[in-house]
Amino acid sequence: MKVIVIVVGALACSMSVLASSQYQQASRFVPHLAPRFAEHQASHKALVTRNDSGEKNFTHNEIFNLQKKFLDNFIAPNNAIQAKSINSSLLADDVQGRVDITRTFDGRELNTEYLFGLFANLVTSGTDPDAFSLLGIPTAYEITHFAASQNIASASTRFQFFFQAINATIPLQIQTWNVFNPAGEISMYDATFTGWWQWAVDLLLQTASQKLSVAEGKTVSLPETETYLQGKLATSICSTAQKYCVGPQLQQYQNASQCFNYLTTQTRFGEAYELGRNTVLCRMVHQNMVPIRPAVHCPHIGPSGGGYCVDTPSYADTVDANYFSNYKFAYGNGSLTG
Repeated sequence: MKVIVIVVGALACSMSVLASSQYQQASRFVPHLAPRFAEHQASHKALVTRNDSGEKNFTHNEIFNLQKKFLDNFIAPNNAIQAKSINSSLLADDVQGRVDITRTFDGRELNTEYLFGLFANLVTSGTDPDAFSLLGIPTAYEITHFAASQNIASASTRFQFFFQAINATIPLQIQTWNVFNPAGEISMYDATFTGWWQWAVDLLLQTASQKLSVAEGKTVSLPETETYLQGKLATSICSTAQKYCVGPQLQQYQNASQCFNYLTTQTRFGEAYELGRNTVLCRMVHQNMVPIRPAVHCPHIGPSGGGYCVDTPSYADTVDANYFSNYKFAYGNGSLTG
């Protein structure tokens, strides 16, 4: 019995010492952590209120019909018609647009090209035998969620995209936030591909790998598939460059061979979110617009990236940017504690 008491007493004493040691250790570390945490706290920002001056207060049905009108024209073959119009009447002259997997776009002409021409896949619809793209063409849509207030529409839309490269249709969910001016034109939009976008790209590559394996009669790995696709895209982009980017002001590469070498050995293929970075995937996006306005878009498929296919800004700068300025919103409604 005495042995048990002694053991229990010793154990209690040890626990007391341990607790005291832990407390002292904690008291040493907390003061050091506090200043570091404070350094990372966001500074307080004043609330900027909305400015409704000159804006129209649409009804819910009016906003829904404006949203539907845009989506109807986003679907093929209407998107190709809009793209070739150069300046879509659906967009305000000073429209500002942002797509999370690419970049920001200013003005009616540029947004017409990227909103409609990009997904019309104009390059692959031509006669160039080398034309190739991994982009899909929207063939149908369904608005799954919709909310409207005054001149703002927030929607989640499920699209069916046909990917010619793998001869398959894949559904994609896109969240959109649109602002309409009094004329019913989109003056600002923010489009976000849901987290399933990475999954969709993985599925696209896996399907391509399976089809290549069947064609080759052997297993073609995903890295091998990516290398194959990068070569196909490089050939297509270089063909576009050689055809449209000619002359001292527009030429991007010395010849097709130098172009192919640059895009396959000096430029990375790109991740799903890098359609606006220094990647082959970004140049794949921009090759669609080169035939429309070579003077504007040739630099985008060249080595410099033309300010669009470049590795700036950083992730933090991209997320922190207050891009939209056509309309006052509650920017800066933050707090010290988050």
